[in-house]
Formats: sequence, structure tokens, C-alpha cells
Amino acid sequence: MTLRSTSAGKLTVRELAELAIFCALMVAGKEALRVVPNVHPVTLLILLCVQVYGLRALYPTLGFVLLEIGIYGAGLWSLMYLYVWPLLVLAALPFRTAKSRAAFAAIAGLHGLCFGALCAVPYYFIGGLPMAISWWVSGIPYDIIHCVSNTVLTFVLLPPLYRLVTRIKQEKL
Repeated sequence: MTLRSTSAGKLTVRELAELAIFCALMVAGKEALRVVPNVHPVTLLILLCVQVYGLRALYPTLGFVLLEIGIYGAGLWSLMYLYVWPLLVLAALPFRTAKSRAAFAAIAGLHGLCFGALCAVPYYFIGGLPMAISWWVSGIPYDIIHCVSNTVLTFVLLPPLYRLVTRIKQEKL
């Protein structure tokens, strides 16, 4: 049994299950670390998923967003999540075949640093540029934490996790 994919080829039931596991790990990882602001494995897992599955990483990324909305309820942040996390997938795609942990750590750090600025976009339409800038500036300390934690987690954990996932994918269960 296969499902049609928007990317080249078909999405198999096994791949669907693997992508669902990535989605579950994103939610569980964020929930497990929610007491520490902006420190979570979501960016790391999205980048790992991009390396292994390419554009199909959008499936667990959007699943993560929908589950977060289900857990916390819809709000303005929901709109932000609908474009901020998929943008990470699209930004990482050109580097998919790069094996440089530094390149992926840089992408992760930059995403963390730009997270607040990206999330300020709706505030521009609500209250103009001063509101967007003030919202963004007030969150810069959290963006710095997000940047540092994303960079460190990705630099340290991406290579061993990539080897683990590719080894598991090669197993014929």
C-alpha cells in the first residue's frame, strides 16, 4: 500500500509511520522541555527530517504545528507557527546533501535568532511597524537563547542521530 506524495516518488506506509514518529518526537521533546524557554529539539528534528526525507519533512512539521494548536488552542501564534516552521524546512532543503554539521548548526542558530522577527510579521499588519518592532525587540533575549540552544543541540546531536536514522531506515523489518 502506498500513498501519493507531492515530492518525487511515492510515500510508503513505512515512511508515513516514520514521519509520524518524527512529529510525535517534536511534540514530546517540546513538551518535555517546556519549563526551559526556547530550549527544545524541534529545530534539530526538523533538520534531521530534511536530511533524511527532503521535502517530505513538511508532513511532520505541519503535524507538529497542528498538534501544538490542538494542545494550546488557536491564537495569533498559530498563524506564526504555520509559516515559521515550514520556512525552516524550505531554508534547509538546498543544504540537504551537505554533511557539514556546522552548516546545519548555522541554519538552526539563524532560525532561532530570526524566530521573533519572523513572528513579528502579523503584528505589522495589526498595529504597524512600531508594534512589530516593539514585539520583536522585547523577545530578543529569548531569541538569543533559542539561537544558542538550537546551535548546540544541532551541532552535537545531528550527526549521530542521522547515522541512527539512516541505519534504521536500511533495516528491512
